[in-house]
Amino acid sequence: MENVSSHLDELPWVPVRPGVATGVFGKTLLDGATKIVLTRVEPDGGFATHVDRYGHLMQVLEGEGVATVGAQEYAMSPGIVLRIPAGLPHSYRNCGAGYLVLLSVNLPV
Repeated sequence: MENVSSHLDELPWVPVRPGVATGVFGKTLLDGATKIVLTRVEPDGGFATHVDRYGHLMQVLEGEGVATVGAQEYAMSPGIVLRIPAGLPHSYRNCGAGYLVLLSVNLPV
């Protein structure tokens, strides 16, 4: 039977896409066509502008940041939800003094 329960403390923080991201670490909660990652971004860390073949849904849990989606900038703070369509250039960075923590869902097209 598949493991249906685990504790977040048991999952390791691993670097996320080192070629595109700096200071970004994740704990993968679901890995498949739909991927869910608890993401922690260090101060001044983030993702450079890039394009993905899948969409994103990101909920900010802690911290402060700025996201750029297409040509628009969006403030990131707890409670904010970003919906990023596949194929649209996007980036984000932590502009706060502490961690920026997101629940990130990669959505298949």
